[in-house]
Amino acid sequence: MKGIYYIENYIDEMHSSISGYFATEDEAREGLKFCADWFRPNGTGRIYFKEFGLHGKTTLIYESR
Repeated sequence: MKGIYYIENYIDEMHSSISGYFATEDEAREGLKFCADWFRPNGTGRIYFKEFGLHGKTTLIYESR
């Protein structure tokens, strides 16, 4: 299955933003070490996998809080 991994972080109490896009899950997990949710330490956030295509499914892969 083809797609892309991305990290999503909260930027305030109610909003989130994508912090980075990655080709593999391992790269995304490594990138998460440098990302953080609002008022949280580095390494917090969520990693998702998004399938390519018009109706590609989005799957939560990892969550750290």
